[in-house]
Amino acid sequence: MAELDYARASVALFDPVHVNLRTTRYALHEIGFRDIASLNVLSELKRRLQDDAPHLIVIETADHESEVFGLVRAMRAGEESNNPFAAILLTTWRRDTGLVREAISSGADDVIIRPFSTSFAEERIRTLVRARKPFIVTSDYIGPDRRRDSARGPGTAQSIEAPNVLRAVVENDEDALMRARAWIDEARHTVDGERLRRLCMRVIIGAEAASGELKAGRTPMMDVADFERGAREVRARLARTRSAEAKRVAHALCEVTVELREPGGFTLANLSLARELAMAAYVAYAGDDGMERSEKEIETAVQLLQQRMAQAAARKAQPDSGVEDAAELKRAAS
Repeated sequence: MAELDYARASVALFDPVHVNLRTTRYALHEIGFRDIASLNVLSELKRRLQDDAPHLIVIETADHESEVFGLVRAMRAGEESNNPFAAILLTTWRRDTGLVREAISSGADDVIIRPFSTSFAEERIRTLVRARKPFIVTSDYIGPDRRRDSARGPGTAQSIEAPNVLRAVVENDEDALMRARAWIDEARHTVDGERLRRLCMRVIIGAEAASGELKAGRTPMMDVADFERGAREVRARLARTRSAEAKRVAHALCEVTVELREPGGFTLANLSLARELAMAAYVAYAGDDGMERSEKEIETAVQLLQQRMAQAAARKAQPDSGVEDAAELKRAAS
């Protein structure tokens, strides 16, 4: 097994508190890192990530939780860095399980609770090098696959090997470093295609489930605003392609999801149109194969979402159930 030379790797370290920044920098130096950019302003970190993706990114979440989590999501989506697969460690002083769960859900590789020892940090970094998790892509998450084996059955999202440039650098793997850019671009293309498929499926599943509820004479329990956000991301992603047809279809999809929010606009006709446009948008991007392999997955997800809509409707009269219901329905459609 190759010896690890951390001095070869670049690190971007962010912490708004100077004493904490200095302490973490010292720990990284003790581990063996030498190329460490210490930053205490979040905008400086963003500029650093856009200019040149470091091999390891360590970010303290204190006082900037929502901004940090949003930045990590944007990085994983390929919007803030030329390497969406860079190794990311988040640190926090808060032992709040909700905050830790949100940090993990942003797509970070790991979360370390302060205070921590140098040996503990080194162990977590070594895990990123030697045993980094593959990535998974859904309509609202891109990041390490943390599912249990029992949750990886047929029809679920498939894992994708994430380029581990940090490992290639610290092991001085010249072959991996030579193909790093092509490696990242290939994986990014796979992630982008799967993300688009998942977003389109989310619209299709939501439209089919809501149509079933309307036909049954019930008011669908669904977040139309979230529906619209998914359509907007489909349009944004297809705007980067060369297909004029894909762009036209995505624009029409956004228009119909906006209409669903208008008075009298939540109709079977508009839901059916949204479903057809989402399917057409993906086919215009990737051809027929992607949706054909999604048919069973869509059918199963529609049944599950309809069941949860019915359960949400039954609980509608119960106090304080609205937020939980909305989150549950969003997960079902993802």
